[in-house]
Amino acid sequence: MVNTKHHIVEVFFTKLRLNLKSETKKTYLSYAWWLLEPALYVSVFYLVFSVILNRGTDDFLLFLLCGKIPFLWFSKSISNASNSIVAGRGLILQIAIPKQFFPLLVVAQDFIKQLFVFFFLFVFLAIYGDGSVAHWIYVLPVILTQMLLITACALLVSAITPFIPDFKFLVGTGLMILMFGSGIFYSYKEFLSERHQELFLMNPLANLFKNYREVLIDNITPDWHALGVICLASVLAIIAMNVWFKKTDTTYARLVMQ
Repeated sequence: MVNTKHHIVEVFFTKLRLNLKSETKKTYLSYAWWLLEPALYVSVFYLVFSVILNRGTDDFLLFLLCGKIPFLWFSKSISNASNSIVAGRGLILQIAIPKQFFPLLVVAQDFIKQLFVFFFLFVFLAIYGDGSVAHWIYVLPVILTQMLLITACALLVSAITPFIPDFKFLVGTGLMILMFGSGIFYSYKEFLSERHQELFLMNPLANLFKNYREVLIDNITPDWHALGVICLASVLAIIAMNVWFKKTDTTYARLVMQ
């Protein structure tokens, strides 16, 4: 049985490389699909809200990009992670492996794909936006904060699904609610009073989208306090989930074998 940390890390990066390579071979467009998919999503939202409903402002496309692109990263990672432990049944039967291996693999895989998307987002903003490119260095802590939030949420949803298989359907519903409730295609400042804005920004995704826009479009330094709170909560959740997985490791092995 393979159970040393060295072998687990080796298996992790091998699986990561093979999964990315395998995914690109499933479509004719290969790596281009990583960019085309979010571009299609943004195009549909732009067409509906800016063209058909005539609700968009002059910089609505930039506004939409800075919300929808990060949300797609969050949404796909959480959705893919929800069933990751069950999907890893084959590997669980072969080696002794920590069960958090599987959601963390999903998070790493989607993060690599997201780096390509962010690169082209920054190129687009550099061409069509008015923000200072030098100021964009402040987007790095925003991305790191979102990465920690995604990791915490991925561990949580992956921990629940083996016990309640139908939970993965609730994940999809929850993500849709978050999409409409996080200010992706509308400005919360136009609809909410100052008091309600504070409540709205208690949604960590809404807060992150605000920070993306302030850094990339408005040249404003991110809200360090908000980022710090989200980071701290995410790190504590990650630690708690790792403790949970260690205590229930054999339970998950039995569940996926049923």
